[in-house]
Amino acid sequence: MATKKKAAAIDDDARDASLRVSKRMRDSLKATAAVMGRPLYDVTNEAINSYLSTVKLGDPLKAIRSNAARARK
Repeated sequence: MATKKKAAAIDDDARDASLRVSKRMRDSLKATAAVMGRPLYDVTNEAINSYLSTVKLGDPLKAIRSNAARARK
């Protein structure tokens, strides 16, 4: 019983931290948009695109194609 409570508390802490970070990011984007005099969605899209350009993602279609090719054989 104690381990379930402890696990739930850890999950809640992680969720709370995630919400705090998200709120800070949202507030930061709003402030940036206001200072630049631009619509919030433009600034948000640029921030998302900038983040995605720095993330190293593999080619998901390559994995799908290779799995499909194996399934056909």
